[in-house]
Amino acid sequence: MKSVPFLFLLMLFCGCSVTGEQTEPLCFERFFNWTPPNDEACAERYFRAGVTDVCVANRKQYDLAVKYNMTPFYGCFTPAGPHGQVVTPEEEKNLKYISGSDLPAGVRGAERQKLLAQRQREKNHRFGGPAVNPFDTLRNTIPCFISDKELKLSKAKIDKLLKKAPAGSAGICFDFLGYTNFRGCYCKNCLTLLQKFLREKKLKDTAENRSIFYRDQLVNYYNAMVDYVKSKRPGYKVLAHFYPDFQFEPFYGNRTKVDFAGQTVAWYFKYPLAEVAANTRRVLAEANRYQPHSAVIPFLGLNTDTRTALGFKTPEELDLELKTILAAGARSLMICCGRTVSEPGYYEVFCKYSTRKAVKKK
Repeated sequence: MKSVPFLFLLMLFCGCSVTGEQTEPLCFERFFNWTPPNDEACAERYFRAGVTDVCVANRKQYDLAVKYNMTPFYGCFTPAGPHGQVVTPEEEKNLKYISGSDLPAGVRGAERQKLLAQRQREKNHRFGGPAVNPFDTLRNTIPCFISDKELKLSKAKIDKLLKKAPAGSAGICFDFLGYTNFRGCYCKNCLTLLQKFLREKKLKDTAENRSIFYRDQLVNYYNAMVDYVKSKRPGYKVLAHFYPDFQFEPFYGNRTKVDFAGQTVAWYFKYPLAEVAANTRRVLAEANRYQPHSAVIPFLGLNTDTRTALGFKTPEELDLELKTILAAGARSLMICCGRTVSEPGYYEVFCKYSTRKAVKKK
């Protein structure tokens, strides 16, 4: 019986009232897409589907975004560090297996991709989302940003990205800021800083206190990079997807100074709609708990390629997730992989929740 109120709200907010009267469906007033448009046809479909903000990586993509009235965020910053993060032996073994680094050089192309998909399914790999396998990791090692003294490497990387950005860019994207194993880095430098943190805070060496240390290191890094961007480009906005998952506190993004914080309410794999609704309500309710001027955006993962181990959703399942996110109170959405927005079947679903009914090119 607990599902009845939720179903009632879903009907009410999605245009099907209990009286049978048809109402206009709710729409996403702001729609952030992580995948750039590469041609006119794609840009026009993005626009019609309601995309308002988009990540771009070159001048052509920037010009297409501007032409089709989408706000361009130019360049994507990912962490820098003097060496890769260190994980446990079990996690390192998992990483090598799911990434195929142990495969012979002769295993290439479609054969390699098929084998990797089999391995990833076998290990319940979640591609940076909430883990099922206790030893799950990313397929690539993230640099140890904690060991970047005075953040010299990170700042130099930001400088290069800002130098390339056209004058009209609204801001920059942040992604891949996190831990390879979704928990922390265990290099000598990180462990030394951990022990110093515990001594200064007079905390016991427990799993929870270690997680607090690694969360604070991550938040501090985000904030330092946001501050640096704004010191170089006053008025610039920072758009981020909080990926990979941080298991101790998945919705920590609201602690950071990021202007637009994409927090995952539904990953690529199928989520129960009740969980999608609960996640959306939570991220919205706690959006300004720590940073009053930041906007938290529900993030949706969507994949349409059945050949990979990444989760797959049909257009019908996408429709239900979008309705659920709207019914839970969201009026903004962030999505990846954004190319799905222009794909047949999925494009029509996004158009249902678009505020744009006609193309208005600049």
